[in-house]
Amino acid sequence: SQIIREDQHSLYGFIDENEKKVFDTLIKLNGIGPSTALAVCSTLSPDDFAQALISQNISAFQKVPGIGPKSAKRILVELSDFSLQLLNDEYTNSSIQEASMALESLGFKKESIKKVLSNIQGSETQTIIKEALKKLG
Repeated sequence: SQIIREDQHSLYGFIDENEKKVFDTLIKLNGIGPSTALAVCSTLSPDDFAQALISQNISAFQKVPGIGPKSAKRILVELSDFSLQLLNDEYTNSSIQEASMALESLGFKKESIKKVLSNIQGSETQTIIKEALKKLG
């Protein structure tokens, strides 16, 4: 993520795409800057972050340096629907990976599998495979 301000340009890198999503979402909140967002990312994994949001666990956020009770409550209130989106994205990505491996084991080429899977909507592995088989012929 790149953050450009009048007096500085900052670049933040992440190994995991979900960690980047957490960071980008946090810095959009009022009162949460890049350093606090980084502290959250280094203290809580994306899964732990989502679990803390789902279970409304204020103490998990208070463990992060720079976040007190008020900030923790604000994060929970403002991001209540974000955790569901994060978990749904992870579920969909793993289903697509499973479908890709299954189709590859059936003898289809990686290039054609990738092309077909990019056009399929669905979250369950079984549904994705059925649709892909129809399109692959």
